[in-house]
Amino acid sequence: MRLSTLTIAVIFAVATPALAEEMPRQGSSQSPFAKGHRLAEEASPYLRQHADNPVEWYPWRKEAFELARKENKPVFLSVGYSTCYWCHVMERESFSNPDVAKPLNEHFISIKVDRERRPAVDATYMIATELISQRGGWPNSVFLTPDLKPFFALTYAPPAEFKQLINQVATTWKNEEQPLRADAERVAGLIDQVTKRKRKAVAITPKVLRRASLAVLSGFDAFNGGIGTAPKFPREQVLAFQYHRATRDNDEIALEALELTLDNIIRGGIHDHVAGGFHRYATDNAWAVPHFEKMLYNQAQLGQVLIHSYLLIGRQSYADAARKAFDFVLRDMTTAEGGFASAFDAETNGKEGLFYLWSKADIEAATGTDANFAIQVFGISEEGNHEGLNTLRLSAPVTELAATAELTVAEFEEKLKRVTTKLGEARANRPVLRRDDKVIADWNAAMIRTLAEASVALDEPRYLEAAERAMNLLVDKLGAGGADMQRAYFEQRTGLAASQLDHALVGLAAIELFDVTNNEKWRDLAKRSAGILIDTFADAEGGDYYLTAAATGFVRTKQYDDADLPAGNAAALELFSELVRRDQDPRWRHAADGLADTLSGLAQRSPMAMAASLVAIDRHQRGAVGPQQFMGKGAVRVTSRRNADGKTAEVVLELAPGWHVNSNKPTEDFLIPTVLKIGEQDPDGLAYPAAKERKLGFHDAPLQLYEGKVLLRFPVSQRSTSPNAAQRLTLSLQACSDRLCLEPETSELLLPAVSQR
Repeated sequence: MRLSTLTIAVIFAVATPALAEEMPRQGSSQSPFAKGHRLAEEASPYLRQHADNPVEWYPWRKEAFELARKENKPVFLSVGYSTCYWCHVMERESFSNPDVAKPLNEHFISIKVDRERRPAVDATYMIATELISQRGGWPNSVFLTPDLKPFFALTYAPPAEFKQLINQVATTWKNEEQPLRADAERVAGLIDQVTKRKRKAVAITPKVLRRASLAVLSGFDAFNGGIGTAPKFPREQVLAFQYHRATRDNDEIALEALELTLDNIIRGGIHDHVAGGFHRYATDNAWAVPHFEKMLYNQAQLGQVLIHSYLLIGRQSYADAARKAFDFVLRDMTTAEGGFASAFDAETNGKEGLFYLWSKADIEAATGTDANFAIQVFGISEEGNHEGLNTLRLSAPVTELAATAELTVAEFEEKLKRVTTKLGEARANRPVLRRDDKVIADWNAAMIRTLAEASVALDEPRYLEAAERAMNLLVDKLGAGGADMQRAYFEQRTGLAASQLDHALVGLAAIELFDVTNNEKWRDLAKRSAGILIDTFADAEGGDYYLTAAATGFVRTKQYDDADLPAGNAAALELFSELVRRDQDPRWRHAADGLADTLSGLAQRSPMAMAASLVAIDRHQRGAVGPQQFMGKGAVRVTSRRNADGKTAEVVLELAPGWHVNSNKPTEDFLIPTVLKIGEQDPDGLAYPAAKERKLGFHDAPLQLYEGKVLLRFPVSQRSTSPNAAQRLTLSLQACSDRLCLEPETSELLLPAVSQR
């Protein structure tokens, strides 16, 4: 039977991110099959894990490609990452097995790729795998022609099945090379079409966004929260979309879905109740049993969603979970130089999750007199909930657990903290999990952005210190903000060009640092990053941006669908749009408008896969609702906050030198007043500050103006049925210099909610 690509019926516009199992490794002994240990010196922990395999691995480089063409051998491409559980399994079962290695070495050129270092290679060949096998995941195992075009693919396979497949592919290539090449051309053509199909711009209106929200929620788990069934991923971009819908258009259904999901994630086993932080996904519907690896990007993105939701809802549990995650990152995932390591492995002594699992006897031994409390709170049983052992998850909401224990919520939380401290001390005696110390640009940028934002939301200056230290590392070691920026840093080595997503997320992180510190160097870094995207990654004909500066293999990839992080084009749009509000360079408006038009049609048809694009388009068109805004093309910085007493609030305007706004009561009717409202109402007790009188060149009489720092203080309205809830403020003004006036504008601010249990 000839290998075939089978039925290729995937529509790229609606393809969803790959959801799949993954894998780590134990060391294997050296083998006479290993020629030169080509992977031993690679700047990738994942590649080094395979250095002693009997498989004659090559890294992704010209040497391997030329050899394949010279010897007319097909290529076996294996893509994975260092903390991937099923990658480890396949390494132990197949790649460490001389009987499997022998036919691979004889008939193929075998290439090993770290997906975290080469995202474009991963993205290209994951599309191929989804086309051919109708599924995706890691390890990704793809068979290619010598010119790197895919003709067959699968993910994990047991050793006997994999060996049989190797021999079958080898025989088919020997006897039916041309039909396989034809199959490969078909797949390559379909992949190439992704970057060449015409885009149709559509209006992303509130009505369209509501339909998109309902489409996303069609797969919502109304009992446990989250989208779909097991394996269940947090899908941070979808959560961010729901948050945007709740703040931008008061979408109560989206808000309820967001709350239910976050509540269950925080209580679930996917949340590390001992050390803090979150595992990558859950293997069940109820978030109880995680896939145990811990990735930096989950801490960054879930942390950001939790912070935003805390400001909106005031739920203290959200702030607590975010703080524990950030403390975990600063304590356990920060390298000696201040960067953030990419991940922690899931495997101990060949068993996934053993570091995090507990028997009932383990709990009793670790917690002593608090054992009965711990057993009840975490739902511990003799039989366990995962392979005879227990994950730690709260068996009910905190208020219910406190009532059952006849404790106040504060007393319960204090006792729970004492128990988790004891469990942490016991866990410290277990074998240490392997940490992948690669500092990846876009992952670090996502963490930097969240930490900078959290430093304000949680009043934690050390988060800002860590964020700035990490960004300085990206600048010093990776060249962040430069055209030659590198993607990854490991053991003093770089060597791989940064992707579109690296530049975009570094730019967004720099903007957040600028917003928090008002240090112009960070805005300048963001502007350089955006300029590089325009100069190096733009597809002038398509109106969007490539993921890489040059072709990877046989195609130059574009990224539309969200995956571990927002899609590259979504992040680029967000960066351009944020710069529009903070800088007067017209390039940003032109780039944002064009990219929004290009993405709009695709995003409307694929809201689940392109949630980040929908948010970016709407934020560009209508702005966001948040505690800080920029008006007057960056000339006016506006911040809303509650004071410590919780009963008064203030809005602060900071105007750049040379700029002003009119007072609340300007001297002429044609002048636009500065007006603050809560909803449609004037805030109770608001007294506008005294204006400055200045005579400007365009008007004979003195004008009443606000310049510099302007403070609008007011009591929180008690007319509201929920005075402690987040409130929407609107600020209207017209920013002017001595020479020109910009268009009048209105911006919406979020007055954060009061923290509550």
